[in-house]
Amino acid sequence: MRAAPRRFPACLLTAVAVLAACTAGLAGAQSDPSETQVGAPVATGSGPLAVSVEAEILTESTGPDGRTMRRWEPATRLRAGEEVYYTLRVHNPGRRPVEAVVVTKRLPFGVAYQPGSAVGPDCQVQLSTDGGTTFAPADTRSTDAQARRNRKAPVVEYTHVRWILARPLAPGATALLRFRAVFT
Repeated sequence: MRAAPRRFPACLLTAVAVLAACTAGLAGAQSDPSETQVGAPVATGSGPLAVSVEAEILTESTGPDGRTMRRWEPATRLRAGEEVYYTLRVHNPGRRPVEAVVVTKRLPFGVAYQPGSAVGPDCQVQLSTDGGTTFAPADTRSTDAQARRNRKAPVVEYTHVRWILARPLAPGATALLRFRAVFT
């Protein structure tokens, strides 16, 4: 009798697929990357926070009645040019509000951030072009000012997205943070 197949979270499968596509043919590439290597989100605040990531694609098909049907599917296999929708769920498991909530997500390898797509509840969205060392709002100049004076950063240069929540996260509450990226 065969054992039932293991089920993995969609975000891990997507990250592994993206990482595998980017490292195909490289000697020494790991086949089972850790969450840190694929860019697990980091949430900080005045109390405990739990964060999960879901990566999905929006598929369209024609139903039996001829209507177009759209549905969300886990982003387990991607084609070049395909848009991936990322949802980060930030949960306060504690009994007190968590203040000064900041969530940072490294963009997975092989994807390009879609301008203006990062959103969240009453928060400021910032982007980084230098590996998460410095951040600035997307509508300002590049965060690596010394090397890129007087120009906006091209979308392909973004490495991290950061959300700064303006209000405390209530006990038991979950904030949904989202962004889109295109698989390159």
